[in-house]
Amino acid sequence: MTTYTMNNGLTGDRISSFTESLNELRKDAALIQKRGLPFMMASVLLWTAIMISRICMTDIMEMNFFTFCTSAMLMPLASLFGKMLGADIYRKSANPINKLGFLCNINQFLYLPIAMWAYAAHPDSMLLFYAIIFTAHLLPFSWVYDSKIYFTAAFVESIGVLLIGYRFGYPIAMGFIVLMQIIVCIRLFMQVKEDEREVESNH
Repeated sequence: MTTYTMNNGLTGDRISSFTESLNELRKDAALIQKRGLPFMMASVLLWTAIMISRICMTDIMEMNFFTFCTSAMLMPLASLFGKMLGADIYRKSANPINKLGFLCNINQFLYLPIAMWAYAAHPDSMLLFYAIIFTAHLLPFSWVYDSKIYFTAAFVESIGVLLIGYRFGYPIAMGFIVLMQIIVCIRLFMQVKEDEREVESNH
């Protein structure tokens, strides 16, 4: 039975025990999902494709439509990279952190109606809406996978794409996202390898 203090709050020992259990669940999720690396690798390809479309295409509506079409490739590409890395992104698990990570990833699609509105009302700004939706959605993964690089990337990319987009144009802004996502992937890959070495040392 849970022990409560007089003000109905959890005791310090109970909170400490709960925190330790929660951290173990986060560590397990990070190992299974490879800290979300498959999705970040997929994003590098998708944003590269978007960047190229902004360089090679001329019609704004066609460019925006192509940008939306790239969204459909996220899950297939993430699945492919997941298999390459040994991550089971669809694994059914009793660990609620795995489910939380998946929901946080899918959550960005719920914001696509904002980008769709911009597609019709402000087509010149649609890509900026789309980019900020993507970059901002990285923030909760800093807690889910205990990776500070997500926290840094969410703020740096969201603010950077806005400033660079207005100052230098969208192709340069998309190149900035690609560069940042490559950095995220490198850092996550390093963390994944550290996790694997820790598991091996414990066995």
